[in-house]
Amino acid sequence: MRRLVCGIIFLLTLNISLFSQPTDCDWKNINGVEIPVPPKEHPRLYLRAHDVPELKNRLENSELQDVWNTLLEMQEDWKPEEIPEEKGWRFYVQQKGLTVRAELNALRYLVTKDKALGRKAVTSVIDTLETASWPHTGDISRAVGRMMVTGAIVYDWCYDVMKEEEKQRYVKALVRLAGMMECGYPPVKQNSVTGHSSEWMIMRDMLSAGIAIYDEFPEMYNLAAARFFKEHLPVRNWFYPAHTYHQGTSYFNVRFASDLFPLWIFDRMGAGNIYHPSQQFVLYDIIYRRRPDGQILPSGDVNYSRDSEKYYSLPMMLAASYYKDEYLNYEFHKDTEIDSRSILYDLLWRDTELGTKKPDDLPLTKYSGSPFGWMIARTGWDENSVIAEMRVNEYNFLNHMHHDAGAFQIYYKGPLAIDAGSYKGSSGGYNSPHNKNFFKRTIAHNSLLVYDPDEKFHAIGYGGADKSKYVQNDGGQRLPGNGWNAPQNLDSMLSQDYETGKILAHGFGPDFHAPDYSYLKGDITKAYTQKVKEAKRSFVFLNLKEEKIPAALIVFDKVVSSNPEFQKYWLLHSIEEPEIKGNQITIKRTKNGDTGMLVNTTLLPASENRDVVPVGGEGKEFWVFGTNYKNDPVPGTDQANERGAWRVEILPKTPAKEDYFLNVMQVTETGQKKLHEVKAISGEKIVGAQLSDRVVTFSKNAETIDRPFDLNVTGKGTFKFMVTDLDAGTWQVHKNGEVYLPAIPVNPGDGILYFEGEQGEYQFFR
Repeated sequence: MRRLVCGIIFLLTLNISLFSQPTDCDWKNINGVEIPVPPKEHPRLYLRAHDVPELKNRLENSELQDVWNTLLEMQEDWKPEEIPEEKGWRFYVQQKGLTVRAELNALRYLVTKDKALGRKAVTSVIDTLETASWPHTGDISRAVGRMMVTGAIVYDWCYDVMKEEEKQRYVKALVRLAGMMECGYPPVKQNSVTGHSSEWMIMRDMLSAGIAIYDEFPEMYNLAAARFFKEHLPVRNWFYPAHTYHQGTSYFNVRFASDLFPLWIFDRMGAGNIYHPSQQFVLYDIIYRRRPDGQILPSGDVNYSRDSEKYYSLPMMLAASYYKDEYLNYEFHKDTEIDSRSILYDLLWRDTELGTKKPDDLPLTKYSGSPFGWMIARTGWDENSVIAEMRVNEYNFLNHMHHDAGAFQIYYKGPLAIDAGSYKGSSGGYNSPHNKNFFKRTIAHNSLLVYDPDEKFHAIGYGGADKSKYVQNDGGQRLPGNGWNAPQNLDSMLSQDYETGKILAHGFGPDFHAPDYSYLKGDITKAYTQKVKEAKRSFVFLNLKEEKIPAALIVFDKVVSSNPEFQKYWLLHSIEEPEIKGNQITIKRTKNGDTGMLVNTTLLPASENRDVVPVGGEGKEFWVFGTNYKNDPVPGTDQANERGAWRVEILPKTPAKEDYFLNVMQVTETGQKKLHEVKAISGEKIVGAQLSDRVVTFSKNAETIDRPFDLNVTGKGTFKFMVTDLDAGTWQVHKNGEVYLPAIPVNPGDGILYFEGEQGEYQFFR
């Protein structure tokens, strides 16, 4: 009941609209798929006739003057000194000169009905549409598609001043351009879940052109819309309710921004919101990842630079303005600059009346459920905030997502427990040795390895010249999709081997907005091959609500291998060299203005069965069992070396099929001398840890406890007890032989019993 109430409060707090808007267009069936029909009028692309009066006002809106002035400046052609010698797709996709003049003339025609402007737009760009060509370079489809958008805008907005012959030329030219894109024409190539065909090509470029030319040539729209509604939409509506995205923080901008274009395109066409309304909250993942230094807690493929804060201006504007979300608008207004290929949409769609709201009143913990199983827990929203991420990964979407089931990160006044590696560098980029052998793999994350020396990792679907070769055996998680073949659509995602884990329990409380604890437990056995018979990981983040030691993270693991000789590894990555003393590992940040410190106390394996090995330093920064996959930063990037250079491996000494790990990480500053004593808890059915005023226990074998058990606690003061892994129902607690709590409910979703008490001998009865 508590989880249900919290969920309702969360939805009310965020003012979610639970129902789609009414539509004013017809729908039709194309090969078993229902798609909306473009209305028999122009304009219908990005706006309708009833939107034109507002467009006139927007051109004079003071908040949009910088946008309008920028568009006017973009009409100027390239100067010779502005053109680089080497021109990649990023140069060609920039909007400048002819295409901008054509679009702005079309826009002026809409608001003035000056036919000379309309005719100028039509005639100025038609030859370019027919003859434009691009070099064979990576991602050039983005430039080709953006050219299609220009043609679509002119065709739709200047439709009534076009000659029939010109319409035929435009249609032929747009089909030619469509055939030059990676998705092909008809658009049947590549995947709809990830990859380039899950971006602009279909969801903006071909849809836009198809809507514009629908009356004369309905085929393009029918093909693009049918694929979108059959493949792109179902998988997104499947994972949007988890309120996050799977393609990493560097690709969030591109992939999720692409998702938002059909939202606006179909709504402005008259079809209403075609997505699940939970799309509104996907970008809240970025809000929760925002570090006090302005950077973003990384996920997936990512690049580092502290020269400037990381912003998501385009998707923030699109989502905030559509959903009237002031939290997203606050993020957008941190940097309202949108790139040249998309700035026109800022002029068309930004809600200039929408207010902004800081995230300070949002709950400190965000849970992203199935198909992810991720949790981000914070201690606050100011410069002293601790941020921890914990993840299960119920599914792996591949592409820019990593093999990091069970991984965690911790940030406090600097990155402490980190994701290692980087997407850019001397060996960065997609399919580079560093990317596929270290950065994407489990060994680069704070997760678990089980090393079978004979295991092969065949990367047949990864792409590149050496796509048929094996990649390095890192002892980590398997390559889903029969060797890194990305899922085509929701059906293939669910029917093949992309499932990598299962959420077993989750919860946070008892206060919803400022919880004492945040808890996540998952079974990640399926992330590995048959070398792993069982792998379960439990996370407990404790907001200690102290100034000197604000938080702690407890991680408990059960790992069962098919062969006792397969070595198990518990990993902890850092930027600076760790200090190891006894059962403590200390990680400090002493450079780049960072002052955070993490101290890990290992309780399991026991000292007599435990090796603690540091790995890293020069020549071993990205070490994978005998090979260092070096990746030096590009000059001017990664100033704080956030890609890391060190890790600690905790290994059981004695070969065994079944092993357990229990680690307690306290978070503080480098100048802090006194830490909380960490006491181990061990009983017939439970293990756990006691520190500060907290007592946390887990089932000793990681299974649900449904029988009586005991717990002995010593120390002064009042403790907050968090007993996990309990069977749902009503429990009774005795203390020193007397009834202490006669009836406490345990919810099935979290399995947690939470209460306060002093030292003593406690007995628990179901």
